[in-house]
Amino acid sequence: MARAVDHIRVRIDQIERLLMFDYEPGSGEALFDICDSQGRIVKTGEVCSPETRVRIKDLDGEEYYLMVLDGELSTVRPFQLSRAV
Repeated sequence: MARAVDHIRVRIDQIERLLMFDYEPGSGEALFDICDSQGRIVKTGEVCSPETRVRIKDLDGEEYYLMVLDGELSTVRPFQLSRAV
């Protein structure tokens, strides 16, 4: 069973239209997904450093979920484009 990761800080840069999150990957295979409110994956990528930046200027909705999968660890963090959670 996957353990939860509870130490992810999410920020939104409204000027640059970036989602930034702080997470130190524990494995070489850490991944993230951004899902819309219907659960569809709209962005995906690797988590390679303590701070990950993702361009979000093409996202149209307001409410999304950040999912990070890192070996046996996983988390889902909701966020809104108008502010960080």
